[in-house]
This record gives sequence, C-alpha cells and structure tokens, in this order.
Amino acid sequence: MTQLTAPPRSARAAELLELAQALKADLRAHNEQTEADRWIGDDLSRRLNDGGFYRMLAPERFGGAELTLRETLEILTMIAEGCPSAAWVAGIHNAAIWLGSLYPLAAQEELFGDSTPTVVSGTLAPLGTLTPVPGGYRISGKWGFASGVLDATWMLLGAPRPDASGDNAGPVFALVPMSSIRIHKDWDTMGLAGTGSHSVEVKDVFVPEYRIIDPVAASAGEYPSEYASEVPLYRAAFLPVLSAVLVCPALGATKRMLEEYLKQVPKRKIAYTIYEKAAESVVTQTRLAEAAMLIDEAQFHQDRLGDDIDKWAEGPDYMPESLRVRARMDIGRALDLCRSAANLIFSLGGGSGIARTNPVQRLFRDVQASNSHPLQMATVQYEVYGRQMLGQPQITSFI
Repeated sequence: MTQLTAPPRSARAAELLELAQALKADLRAHNEQTEADRWIGDDLSRRLNDGGFYRMLAPERFGGAELTLRETLEILTMIAEGCPSAAWVAGIHNAAIWLGSLYPLAAQEELFGDSTPTVVSGTLAPLGTLTPVPGGYRISGKWGFASGVLDATWMLLGAPRPDASGDNAGPVFALVPMSSIRIHKDWDTMGLAGTGSHSVEVKDVFVPEYRIIDPVAASAGEYPSEYASEVPLYRAAFLPVLSAVLVCPALGATKRMLEEYLKQVPKRKIAYTIYEKAAESVVTQTRLAEAAMLIDEAQFHQDRLGDDIDKWAEGPDYMPESLRVRARMDIGRALDLCRSAANLIFSLGGGSGIARTNPVQRLFRDVQASNSHPLQMATVQYEVYGRQMLGQPQITSFI
C-alpha cells in the first residue's frame, strides 16, 4: 500500500483544522446529551455554523471556504473525533451546499442571497412526486433520514420527473426552502443518534425549473452551473463528493475508540485468568495492533479518495468512470475497515465496555450506523468494483 503525501493545506484549511481541534473537548462533553436529545443541540450547531464548518465546500464569492475535498475530509474527521453525529451533520451540509453550487446561477443567487448564512441539507431518495406546471413543477411527498434538517435553511429533495406521457423519466433533485417544509420528529436510532435525521414533508410546493438538477446527467459531469468552468471544486466528480464526506464520522469515531481504550487499559485486568494487567495479554496486544493498522488502512483509502477527486477536478477532463468506481470502492473499503477495527476494540472491553457511561460503546454504535447508508455499504461497493474488473454491466447509473 502506497503512503500518500498530504498536499500543503491552504491557510483557511489550517485555520479550520485548528478550530476543529479546539472544539473537540466541548463536543465530547456534550456526547451524552447529544445522544439523549437526538440532536447535537442548537448551541453546538450555531458554533459549527459560525465557525464556517458547514460551508467548507461553498463558493468563496458567497462566503464559503472553497476548500479542496481532501482538506474538508481531514477537518470533518477531526470533528468526528469529538462527536461523530456532529461530523455527519457537517458532512451532509457540506455535500449539500456543494451540490447547490452546481445549480444554475439563478438558483445560486436565491440559495445564497439571504442575509442568513445558508445551510443546506438533503434527502435524495426519489420518493416525492412532481407535477409539471408553467415555469417548473409542484412537489409533494415525505422523505426520511433528513440529516441536519433542524439547522438547515434549504433542503434538497429527490423525486422522479414525469415525461410528456406521465411516465418516470428519471430522478431529479429539487431545491426547496425550509419555510415550505414540515419536520416530523421521528429520529430515534441506536447510532449517530445526534444527527436529528428526522422525516420531512412538503405539500404542493412550487419549484421553478432552475431549481431542478438531473443527478444522472450530473454523474456524467454535466453540471448546469455557469461557475463550474471557473473553479476546480465545482468540476469534481458528482457521486464521489456526495459520498466521501460520510466516511469521516466512522474514521474519527474509530480513532477515538482506540484513544479511549488506551486510556482505560492500564486499569483493566482479565478476570478469571492469570492476567492482573490486560496490557500483558497477547490477545490485547495483537488485537490492538490489528485495530491500529486497520485504522491506518482506512485513512489511506480516505486520503486517496480525496486526492483522486481533487486531482481530476483540477484538470480539463471529468474523472473517468474507472476511477469513479474506485472512489466508490475506497469509500466502502474505508468504512469496512473502520467497522472491523471497531469490532476488535469493542471486543476487548469486557463488562465495563457495555456500560452506557463508557464512550467506547457509543462510538461503536456510531461506526455500525455509519455503515448502513445505501451509498456507503461495502458489499455494494465491492460488487460495483468487481463488475468493473470483470467487464460486467453495472448495477447502478450513480457512479
């Protein structure tokens, strides 16, 4: 496995990374409350927003940081070491605001034109209905898993677009202001509990044509934004960017699991054995070593993912399908490695490891939840990658 050398950070990225490091202690102090409230809380949300962590992938001309993807992933992983739910929310907001920056200029000016700092969330499964009307569509529907909806100002909603005959012509993503959206507070899960990923509903809301984007065309690099030709970030590969940010919560959580266990192990013994100190056990030593290497390997895949996306965004050509498939593989593999590392560390915890007061068990659950997103599941990514290797037709157009 090749060691990747990190490119120099921009001044803004270095500043945000330092701010994220400083915020970790406060994020950790709120972990139990975050889980109990099923939300990171309005105060932490405000601090993340005010600090610029929700707009790392937004255009500079609209007040964003316009970081590279690798810089963004590094900062999100640092946030995840404090709170995986906060990193998930920030990741969703960054992916969604990046996607919003691909829309035509008229939509961007609406999106960023308000005096309130723009925060975008999204739930992209094509579950809504669109009805054609002059100038656009009326959208209705209900969607689950709307992460970060509690502090968003705009939402991206998926729906199938009907063709002239009324049949499904393929999915689209519609930009809708939060003022038109009803939130159903139904999020209650075993992991990533603080993401506030409630269901949302809209009824007969008008969406102008310029606030619609075709994700299948975008997956092939066809972006309607007039801005895409000016800034490399907005030429980056569509699905890889949207999915990459969701690796960070698991990677940061697993890193912290290792950190927390290393704090605990000096006080541990292995009951009913000769080991008065768990650190003297070969099982402890070998499992921790393996977990550490799995985390390092996951970091490699995240770094390569960011580097590949950034490199191709800098050039004139869209990232080729073969590398977009490998990007999906990097995402799935990184998450699979994190889950394996988390399983090893959790297995060493014994009875004290399952106590709700032990942060290791909460982090363990967050890692399991991170592996549940349909765009992240390793089994799907392995099949996509294997099909490419064998020249078989793909199972998805979203590559």
